[in-house]
Amino acid sequence: MSEYFANFPRIPYDINGTNVTSPEYTTAINILIRQKLKDAIKGDISMYYPYVIPESIKRADILSYQLYGDVKFTWTIFLVNQIFDPYWEWPLDSKAFQSFLTGKYGSVESSKSTVHHYDYIWHPRVERTGTTDPIPEQMIEVDYTTYKTIGEDFRKVKYAFEWEEEKNETYRTINLIQPIHISGVLDEARGAFR
Repeated sequence: MSEYFANFPRIPYDINGTNVTSPEYTTAINILIRQKLKDAIKGDISMYYPYVIPESIKRADILSYQLYGDVKFTWTIFLVNQIFDPYWEWPLDSKAFQSFLTGKYGSVESSKSTVHHYDYIWHPRVERTGTTDPIPEQMIEVDYTTYKTIGEDFRKVKYAFEWEEEKNETYRTINLIQPIHISGVLDEARGAFR
């Protein structure tokens, strides 16, 4: 991650903000410039490709090393995928996921019986035909009172385990910069602030 901030401009910043007439400045990294860097690298869509993170990749720096041969490109994975929290926006492996559920719900079994929310199925699943792909069911979250008024075929209970699992799996599919372009992205990042 240090390579990410290495090229950010430094600014004087009054961290206390208490002395308006004679502030005491600390040198800080201007993190607000992040958008300029995003704009510099997001232009060419052909330099990206979709990637599904396998369970064996527990951290972005490991993926960066395997893909690009160096951990200094880890920040590109975060930037391209708008990952702000590498601990909670990276998919957990099975063991870590079970530990997370146990910590949050008391046990994995408890998470399977804890209601997370109720759904109203406003458009049921349409199966695949000869000319179309299947269309998944469309749902909207409702409160318990509304849930009880909906016919059984159009309502669904979403348990904590299922909700947490789906959320964890959404982190598994990301976009990556083609290895052939990664050095150019680093050069562009270095030049973006000059």
